[in-house]
Amino acid sequence: MRKIFLIVLAVIFSCLPVKAEIVKISADEAVELALQNNLALQAKRKEIDVLQEEVKMANALKNPQAQTNILMGSIATSNASQAGIAIPIEILKRGVRKKAAIAQLNLIQNQVRQEELNLKIDVMNAYFDVVYMKSVVAILQDREELFKNMKMISEARPKSSPDYEIENLQSDIKYKKQIILLNKAKADLLYAQFNFNDTLNLKNTNNMYDTNENSLFEEHIRLLDLKLPDYKTIENIAMKYSYSIRIADNNIEKSEKDLSVAKHKVIPDLTLAGGYAFSGDGRGQGAYVGGGVDLPVFYTFKPEINRAKIVLERTKIDKLSFENKLKYALKEDYNQFKYAKENMGYYKEILKESDNILKLSEKRYENNQISLLNLFIIENSHQDLINEYISAMQVYYRAYMNLMHNMGHDMLLDYTGFDDL
Repeated sequence: MRKIFLIVLAVIFSCLPVKAEIVKISADEAVELALQNNLALQAKRKEIDVLQEEVKMANALKNPQAQTNILMGSIATSNASQAGIAIPIEILKRGVRKKAAIAQLNLIQNQVRQEELNLKIDVMNAYFDVVYMKSVVAILQDREELFKNMKMISEARPKSSPDYEIENLQSDIKYKKQIILLNKAKADLLYAQFNFNDTLNLKNTNNMYDTNENSLFEEHIRLLDLKLPDYKTIENIAMKYSYSIRIADNNIEKSEKDLSVAKHKVIPDLTLAGGYAFSGDGRGQGAYVGGGVDLPVFYTFKPEINRAKIVLERTKIDKLSFENKLKYALKEDYNQFKYAKENMGYYKEILKESDNILKLSEKRYENNQISLLNLFIIENSHQDLINEYISAMQVYYRAYMNLMHNMGHDMLLDYTGFDDL
């Protein structure tokens, strides 16, 4: 099933130059493009507009009621008919209801900021995946060229050599298998590119966006130029600026306001009425006044108050639980980042040495000084090192993204120093 899907992707992508323009952008440009035009984020932002109207709704006054009482028949000559207005008045409810609506608005605003952060991280991860797969393709293309040369060298040797046929078969199998691996990597690259554009989620675009970087092996790749303050500063940032903690605080505030709303429901509401009164025979006319009060006798709103108290207790516990887990997650991410960065430095040095060994071995094989099997062993070892190197890059970058996610803020993107924290 996966093979069929990848083939379909390859066919679609081969048609893109006719239907879409390939546009190369940087990671920063991709993030900015998504923040401005991502459809899911735009829909989420609409929730703020909805809540702003709900604040107005929560502050609304009750509309007056037009009332009339017209008597008919002989009774009308001795009793007064009435026409007037009744005004329901809420006692101490509008203010707390509005505050609860404002608390909900604050919660949604921070949730939108959290969604913006999540989108940034998703876009940056998808962007990195494209560059990573480009690197894999570049590695496999180099290997294809290497195995092609091996095959040509094997075929050029004297047919009288004792291992001539075996080495020809081995080199041919290696070359063809390498083409298969390369084709799979190209299909995976297409998948990563489509996923990147899907993450951007733009409306009616004729562009197919691609990364500026061609691989992770470029001389200076800004994508991996990542800096971190010390762990204590990171923890301070998280505890002070995390959108998740702000959301937890908003939930507590909203629960407190909901409890206040529930408690105020037991306060009786009033109804004031008044208007014009007249008798049926026309001999008497004047005014009338009246009033009413809601009495919480049959239902005292106690279940609603108890429920609000339980919800408030739960939100406070949720915040404490989140803060405890957050510190452990930050330490884990920080150590992964630190050690992956150190490993990248070691791999970079080792790869230079391994590359020299491989080049020397290729020449020795060409001069018939080592066997093809030995060259394959050396080449496989070199390939393993390359794969481990880009895997270390991936761990390094993912740890940084996870750290930014768990911090709950994008300050790391603009890190220049946080001495004031």
